[in-house]
Amino acid sequence: MIAQAGYDPVWYIITALIWFALIFMFQDLQIWRYLNQISGFLTYLGQLLNTASTNVLAALDRVKRQGVQRPDLENMLKRMIDFAVIEPTSLDPGGVVPKYKHIITTYLETYEREVCKYVEGSVAVKNLATAIEALRYMNLIYKVVDHYYRLAKKYKAFYLVMQLTMLLPLLKELTDTVNEAVSSFIKGVPIGDSAGPLVAYNILLQCTNIKYHAAVKDTVVAECEYQGRRLFVIKPEGPGSTVGRLDEAVHYIFETLKVRPDCIVTVDAAVRFEGEKTGEIAEGVGAAIGGIGVEKFNVETHATKYKVPLYAFLVKMRQSEAMTAMTSEIYDAVQQVTKRVLEFVASSGAGTAVLLIGVGNTVGVGQPQRGPRQESQQAGALGTNNCA
Repeated sequence: MIAQAGYDPVWYIITALIWFALIFMFQDLQIWRYLNQISGFLTYLGQLLNTASTNVLAALDRVKRQGVQRPDLENMLKRMIDFAVIEPTSLDPGGVVPKYKHIITTYLETYEREVCKYVEGSVAVKNLATAIEALRYMNLIYKVVDHYYRLAKKYKAFYLVMQLTMLLPLLKELTDTVNEAVSSFIKGVPIGDSAGPLVAYNILLQCTNIKYHAAVKDTVVAECEYQGRRLFVIKPEGPGSTVGRLDEAVHYIFETLKVRPDCIVTVDAAVRFEGEKTGEIAEGVGAAIGGIGVEKFNVETHATKYKVPLYAFLVKMRQSEAMTAMTSEIYDAVQQVTKRVLEFVASSGAGTAVLLIGVGNTVGVGQPQRGPRQESQQAGALGTNNCA
């Protein structure tokens, strides 16, 4: 019957065998295709990493100390890129926050101290230390992706390689962002995450009788007046790249100055949803402080202990925009937040005390030295960034 219908039985059997073979080979073909995509991404990321390393080395070479040679810079960079930070044990959850605080502080001080051995200038040290941190993060992404790529290839782990392939678009966006962040820190320009410190800077320009307290490392603690209100402003000390020690500054105000503010206002960048626009502003309650949560925990602890309400202003942006040079939309939002914070302070009763915290990386954003409305300043409060 098959022959009479015009079918060749031999070709029919061969076609069926080919289809069966393809069915069994389909997974292997998919793995080969996915592995090729991951391999291409690793090649791209490797080139990106090499270019970023070259740019950081060139920046280090421009501001290096006398007697420092290029091989010294290369050895230092390689050592710091492979620097490991080991998380503390959480077997005792009740005491894990102080452990994190201690390790983070040690990590940041070690990074800056190592860079300072080879680089002149406190601002350059902070900017380049952060650039190297970003480079370290990019290198870590490369190592993790390469690790799972080799595992998937070795064991032909289909679902492992498939999951890794699905993450490639997100990983590419992340690595491109980190690469741009390296350039931003080398140049020392404000980034999206500088929105909070820039609001604090703007607020200080509107204050009178400013007095600075040089009490907390890498952090500005300013006391001033605004329309009969007592205002305390905390921000990281710029224009070098740092996020400061905001929780220590809050502790200083509460425990050393014995001030009990009527409210605490935090201003920070926040990751927006895809349906939102960059530069949108949100108001709320709570401590708007990012990171792993150590500073947030400590600020909330003081606020809870003394029953001080927490208010927040958020500037919405993409994660990529937070790590790269500040856009015009974010800058315009900063001006709007400044006005709204001043309105908030003015709406409080006369004689009240408000604590404002500008949260974020203050790269490219300093603090007023002698603003048009500034009448006094505590000597030695500014320019305390150093390598010690």
